[in-house]
This record gives sequence, C-alpha cells and structure tokens, in this order.
Amino acid sequence: MRALWAVYKRETSLFFRSTIAYAISFALILFLGILFSSMVAQINLQNQDPYAQQLVPGDEIIKEVIGILTSLMFVIAPLLTMRLLSEEAREGTIEVLLTLPMSEGSFVAGKFLAAWTFYTFVLLLTLVYIGLLLAIGVRPDAGLSFAIYLGAWLYGGAVLAVSLIWSAVTEDQIVAAFLGSASIIVLLLADSVAGLVQSQPSFAPVADFVRELSLNAHYQNVLLRTGVIRAEDVTYFILLMIACLFVTTIIVGTRRWRAN
Repeated sequence: MRALWAVYKRETSLFFRSTIAYAISFALILFLGILFSSMVAQINLQNQDPYAQQLVPGDEIIKEVIGILTSLMFVIAPLLTMRLLSEEAREGTIEVLLTLPMSEGSFVAGKFLAAWTFYTFVLLLTLVYIGLLLAIGVRPDAGLSFAIYLGAWLYGGAVLAVSLIWSAVTEDQIVAAFLGSASIIVLLLADSVAGLVQSQPSFAPVADFVRELSLNAHYQNVLLRTGVIRAEDVTYFILLMIACLFVTTIIVGTRRWRAN
C-alpha cells in the first residue's frame, strides 16, 4: 500500500505540473463553456417564446455538456495515459522502478489512480455550469445530475484503464495514444454493430453480448439519458477497469521478468 501511495503521489504531482495536462483542460473547459453559453441562450429564447407549449429544462444542458465531455474521452484519455508507462520504458527507468520493493499491481494502480484523479479534477470543474444554472434560476434535477456525473466519472476511469494497456505495450507515446483511441472507438461503436447484427435472428445472442461490451449501452443510453443507476452498469465499468489493469499488470510483469 505504501508503494502504491508513493507512485500515486509522484504521478499526481507530475500531472498537476504538466503544461500539456493543463492545456488539455483549458481547451476542453473553454470549448464546453462556449457550448454551454450557446445552449443557455438558445433555451432561454425557446422558453420566452409565447407559443412554447413546454419549457425546456436545464437538465438538457447538463446532459449535453457532460455527454460531449465523455464523447471526447476517446481523444483525452489516450493523451493523459500515453506517457505513463511508455515514457518509463523508453527512458529505461521502468526497470529501475521495478527493482524497488513494490508489486507490479501497485505500480500500475498508482499510475492509473493518478490519471483518474486528474480526470476527476477536470470533471469537477464542470460543476460550475450547474452553479451558473442555479444563479439564473434554473434548477436541474439533483438525482439526474448525480447519475450523470457518477456515470461520467466511472466512464472516464474505464477508458483511462483501456488506454493504459497500450502505454505498457509500446515505448512510442504516439502509437500508444493512437491504439488507445482506436480501442475506445471500438467499444463506442459496439452498440451500433450489435444493432446491425441483431437484424439476423440467428445472431441475436451474439448481438446481445456485443451490446453488453459497449460503452454507450451502459452510459449514453442509460445513465446519461434516463439518470437511472443500475447495478449492472456500475459493475460493467468496475469490471472493465479491473480487467484492463490486470492485463496491464501482466504486461509490466513480463518486462520485469525479461529484465531479470
């Protein structure tokens, strides 16, 4: 546990001192801020329309903003994780670190938790949008907002864990980022592929299995759209993180074995 904490503190410190990480955060928050402003202005005009039959709730703004944030994670997650293990391998420091009294699991978990912490920091910054909605008299549903943010937090952890695998596989950060992005896109498109496969009755069980692997099936279609927190969706994200971290640990352990 002490080793995990040491790795976590080191990597978290590097994240919060990294100009690249702050540049990503600034660009993302700026983009979401512009989007938020335009949506507020548009919804305000719709609600002021004397012919409007129903007012547009502020929940739709939160859904849109957080939905776009999670959709962009196929780019953000690989950028945050690409250096974590590949840089250590390229510079030869990973072999030195692995000679220290720590397990591969602690080493990988510390790296992952640091990236997840930085993502959590960025996600929490978007709470300012809820504050602004409250300031102008729009009250988003508290339960729905909680479900959306919980899902976005778990979603971020899952895609970071997926991307981390490729940082352990290759020493090239660009290749690691590209493969991580491609893997996330595959998981995003699994729901659409399942829809195509389901048109053939004989492949219905396969379609159901592929759909269960989809990120969208567990977040976009449920947590984000309805705000319903289902145990199966939470379990999916947790198991995906555990599985990916396990694979990454095996890869890092192979490096230690080769070094010896």
